[in-house]
Amino acid sequence: MTELDYSEKTLPETLITILEPCEVPLAFDYHNRTIDVRTIATALLRWGYDRDSLAGDLWKRCTDSPQESEILRKLLRPCDARMVLPSPESGFVPRRPRTWQEVRSKFFQCDDLKSSVIGWTRDFYLDLLLTMMAPSHTPTPSDRSTATRNQMTFRRKLFDRDGVVSLIGKVRDIPSPRPPPGTTYFSSATLQGAHIIPFSASNHAELRKALSIFAGQSVETLLTGSQINDPSNGLLLDPTTHSSFGSFHFGIECRDKIYRLRKLYPDIDLPEMLARHDDEEQLLFGCKSHVVPVPSSLLCNVHLAIGYVVRESNAFQTIFAILEDEAEFNSGNTGVSASYLERKLRGLVSSNYSDTAGPDEEERLGKDNHVVIAG
Repeated sequence: MTELDYSEKTLPETLITILEPCEVPLAFDYHNRTIDVRTIATALLRWGYDRDSLAGDLWKRCTDSPQESEILRKLLRPCDARMVLPSPESGFVPRRPRTWQEVRSKFFQCDDLKSSVIGWTRDFYLDLLLTMMAPSHTPTPSDRSTATRNQMTFRRKLFDRDGVVSLIGKVRDIPSPRPPPGTTYFSSATLQGAHIIPFSASNHAELRKALSIFAGQSVETLLTGSQINDPSNGLLLDPTTHSSFGSFHFGIECRDKIYRLRKLYPDIDLPEMLARHDDEEQLLFGCKSHVVPVPSSLLCNVHLAIGYVVRESNAFQTIFAILEDEAEFNSGNTGVSASYLERKLRGLVSSNYSDTAGPDEEERLGKDNHVVIAG
């Protein structure tokens, strides 16, 4: 016999419990595919950088209307006597005689609450996960000279900080002078300046908004204007490792100013440059110069947390397939879907109405988000 659950739960635990599998289907359609809401939402609430911020945002969505708030009031009793947002330390218990299983069932009998959860998950799927993994775009001819100039400056600062051999992969930059004798490297390539958070974030207000909720703090000043190309948002990587980083095959964890490489899919065949490293291997940035900023611990850890969400939700394959479909459309081989147009429109609207536009804003529009022009 299943033990009845009346236990106290924090706000994230409350929402995760409500999202546990039950007889009520919970999904949305995007680009001719059905996306399971429970796996995405639960992964966000379990693995997000700031679980309390994400849970608070979902709770706010679920209490937007008086009708939804009244249903939740009847189902849940706040442990701290505040209904709108309980503190992270305390949360809810079911209103007796209901159990958590009954709360879950009643919650999804309300179409408005169901729609709120689906809408919240869909927004984070489109504006965070899908946008972070979207491929780069080639700058237009009018933008190309500015993009090249900005990228060369970005790379030069990274070389000044870390030298001409990448910390990840130990690849020597071909165009640069040879490193000092005794420097270890295994291969040579033209190294690229990789943005930890994609360049597209500088133009995409919806992505920055999602990142701020995900991080539990505003990232506006870190990702707009010239800050998007600050060395604190950059790594030197060879092209293959750069692609793996953008696909969340690995990330960088920073705790107590110590950086460690984290392999998110250690069981798959990783590129040779990445396979050279052990999981949790320490990385020493700034060995050449302590003046140039090292990678931001916040941006590294946020990127890594997004990678965990993608992995734990099993979203990678679906997102990859969607992006392949979009690439087919861009090449002119297939027709366009309404979902694709919607996502592009969200990005354009957020760019046009961003409150961060400055003198260089027009020059930044259309730049790539991950793959960069090597100097």
